[in-house]
Amino acid sequence: MFTRLIPAFALLAACQAAPAETLAPAAPAEEAPSWRPVDPENLVLLDMGDDRTIAIELFPEAAPANAASMRNAVRTGFYDGEFFYRVIETHVAQAGKEFDQLLEDVPTVPFEAERAVSAEGFDPLGSPDLYAGEVGHRSGFAVGREGGQEWLLNCPGTIGMARDDDPDSGSVEFYIPLLPRRYLDRNYTVFGRVIAGMDVVNQLARVEPFNEEETAALFGDDAPLAYQMAQYRRSNLDPNMIVSAKIAADLPAANRPAYEVMATPSPEWEALKASKRDYSGIDAFVVTPPKVVDICILPVPVRPMAD
Repeated sequence: MFTRLIPAFALLAACQAAPAETLAPAAPAEEAPSWRPVDPENLVLLDMGDDRTIAIELFPEAAPANAASMRNAVRTGFYDGEFFYRVIETHVAQAGKEFDQLLEDVPTVPFEAERAVSAEGFDPLGSPDLYAGEVGHRSGFAVGREGGQEWLLNCPGTIGMARDDDPDSGSVEFYIPLLPRRYLDRNYTVFGRVIAGMDVVNQLARVEPFNEEETAALFGDDAPLAYQMAQYRRSNLDPNMIVSAKIAADLPAANRPAYEVMATPSPEWEALKASKRDYSGIDAFVVTPPKVVDICILPVPVRPMAD
């Protein structure tokens, strides 16, 4: 009955025989950063005039060819002086050169709406979704997952590639959903999102693109009529002009805007999600809403980086 005490006695003897050893306190585990900086190579800045800027973060990890197409177009001045020419209430704002006649020499890009990717780096939202088996975030971008495939979602502020009927006909014309347009998921390539200036997007003048008759007159042989149509188009679109587009990496480091995105997962993000799920403490509510949150109404926060 005493055999179980022998190790204790041996340990006591050993402690008495050997000098006490002072151990350094264990270093605290390094916490993952709660915010990540936006790579200036993936930061597109649309100068809309009057101190208005739309900042876009590209996500080449999901759609490398489409992201590269926009980056290259920006660097060649493609968007400078162009317009958001199609701004439909409750739908999308679309920008570029508008007319096929002006896009004939622009290379197209492959369809990259979804891809096979491991779950590593995916942060589940934790709420059910109507359009995907599971939704969550990757690097702050809203994504859906199902059957081993993953795709970016058409939430407000995402950057998608406009195209014709052929899935591989996209090039440089892009659109921004003004409201959730989830039925576009996997049908159009999404390759970025607005991280600042969504208020500017929402305030764009609502305009329809030229119809076939107006387009024919603009590019027709009647020079006076073509000039008149060009002036008419510009008068309608002037409030939506992109004065210039720049890649942040091409600007002097001291003068370029810099942003950081809340990390997902992170304690701050989990707390934010919880605050948007639980409304049980509101006395005025007759029925407590279910503890769910829709992925498109809770974008991952972004903030300017401190100097």
